[in-house]
Amino acid sequence: MSKQNLKVAVLLAPATHPVSGRPCAAAADSAALALALKLVPTPQHLLVLYAGDADDAALGPYLAQGVSCINVLPVVAGADITRVLARQLQDVDLILCGRRAGGGQGSAMLPYLLADELNLPLLPDALQLQVRGAEIEIEQFLPKGQRRRLATDLPAVVAVHERASAPQPYVYARLLQGQLRHLSPANLQPGVVHLEPADRRARPLVAASKASGHERMLGAIASDGAKAGGVVVKQGDPVEKAQVLLNYLRDHHLVDF
Repeated sequence: MSKQNLKVAVLLAPATHPVSGRPCAAAADSAALALALKLVPTPQHLLVLYAGDADDAALGPYLAQGVSCINVLPVVAGADITRVLARQLQDVDLILCGRRAGGGQGSAMLPYLLADELNLPLLPDALQLQVRGAEIEIEQFLPKGQRRRLATDLPAVVAVHERASAPQPYVYARLLQGQLRHLSPANLQPGVVHLEPADRRARPLVAASKASGHERMLGAIASDGAKAGGVVVKQGDPVEKAQVLLNYLRDHHLVDF
């Protein structure tokens, strides 16, 4: 698929500066925007969306980074933002967004909910991406400096990591040339929420250690014979062995009977 035919959309949302508390561009969204501008011939070919009630000044930093037009989707109270965005992204080949919002709840669930709503594959934590024909390949960020390659067919949703790419330089002339296009409010009611009990993992009974830090250090560097602890019961019937175990649980307050 050539750049001329590729339809790319970027989802933006202003963040909150941790010091001043003023709205600013989110790092992950700026990285997604920088990657998207490399995939399209001109900024006019890029579809940029924002769903929310932020004022125009809060979206200005994205215009200064090279966005020609931001489509603002006002969302009425109680509406489902995921469905509002999905309605505008039906015919898009590639959807880029930050992996986590820089303001508001910041739950990082939007990429997953949007991919589920559109029934599209999701590639999370992208650092780099390449479009090869009808396929997209990314380099995924993993902890401790690890990386791996993921690929899938288009259309797809990509959640971009904030370390993916340096943001485009802030140019005041772009801010003056950019436009904010306010669309009609979308009144979509929330979907049905199904609540299910979470599966609780079995918690092992572990006695709280009463040893001091010095004693624990000596136990870690001592020989295997010195580290051995507890009581090994080899003699007696099952009732006597069970009584030893019960006494241990009672001594360490692991049972209350």
